[in-house]
Order: sequence, then C-alpha cells, then structure tokens
Amino acid sequence: MPKPKGTCGSTKLKIMAIICLNCDSEDISYGYNIWQSLKGQFHIYLNDCDVRNVYHHLKELREMEFLEKLEPDESSEDTRSLYLITEKGRGMQTKYEPYLKILQRKALLL
Repeated sequence: MPKPKGTCGSTKLKIMAIICLNCDSEDISYGYNIWQSLKGQFHIYLNDCDVRNVYHHLKELREMEFLEKLEPDESSEDTRSLYLITEKGRGMQTKYEPYLKILQRKALLL
C-alpha cells in the first residue's frame, strides 16, 4: 500500500541520501543518475520504465521543500535538471543516515 502523499518512505530517503552524497562530493544529481544509483546500490526500480517513478518522488520531495531543482541553462547543451538538497532536507539526515552510510561504504570499495 502506498504511503500518504507528503510522507517520506524508504525510497525517498534513499533518494535524499544519494543527492546528499553527490552534493558533499561535488558531483551532480539528475533524475537518470539517481535512478541508476537506486538500481545499482539499493537494487530497486530495476526496469527501465521505473525511471518515471523516480521523477515522481523527486517532484514530491521538491513539494516538501527537501530538494531544490535547478533548471538547465538555456545557453548550455546540457538539458538535464539538477537536484540539490535543501537545508530542510539536511535536517532529515538522521532519517536517511543509514542509506548514506551504505552509499559511503560502497564508494570506498570502488
């Protein structure tokens, strides 16, 4: 059963952990690479059509003001929208910390 709108389930917390780690390591976060991380690191959303679910979660996280979306620069050839974690999102770190630790541990192994 889906969680009520406006709540943070495990998938949203994993997304926040991915974006937080990327921000801290000065890497970029955009929908497709967030989906790839979910698929590769957490083994969820394994089908190509599941990428749309990630965008749905990103939209809801923005509505909850946990993420900020940066639209692509019109003069750039890169058309990806980038996602950053907000201060309010960082305030949720205790909730997504277990997922952040998994990502950090796996990054050390690479």
